[in-house]
Amino acid sequence: MSIKDLFQEYYSPLCNYATKIVNNNDIAEDIVQGLFIQLWENDKVTTIDKPERFLLRSTKFKCIDYLRKQTTQKEVAVDSFSDFGTVETADMDEQDIEPLLLFFASKLPLKTREVFLLSRKSGLTYREIAEEQGVSIKTVENQMGKALKEMRSLLKTHDFFALLVLLKIF
Repeated sequence: MSIKDLFQEYYSPLCNYATKIVNNNDIAEDIVQGLFIQLWENDKVTTIDKPERFLLRSTKFKCIDYLRKQTTQKEVAVDSFSDFGTVETADMDEQDIEPLLLFFASKLPLKTREVFLLSRKSGLTYREIAEEQGVSIKTVENQMGKALKEMRSLLKTHDFFALLVLLKIF
């Protein structure tokens, strides 16, 4: 996969992921852009076996590095950032889950993603989602079915079984 392909596919989801960690869109974009520049300068793209996992971990660590540098302004407990790929279900908390949820949800088609996030993140019922979206409840059910199937597939593929359990989408 070329650097251009990686950038086009992962830039926006990685920016969303980084924003959840550093709480600033501009800084998150700078971090992700820096990551891609570093990959391009070092010509590391051809050596990456699992680009999605590599990019997620690299983005997380670059965000942690940024937060460490900000310790003069505010102390940050870096230990609170667990290694998402290897944690057990009991070790994950909402702080760990939300950025990953948004990252993987960003891979869903737009309408499916909207329905999924309204249900899982906002806690709306299918009826409330149908009213808000101006569609039938059956349409919402179908979109959620697609979303859950795709999310299960994505999370299993990337070894995030703990998220499957915590999100109750297995």
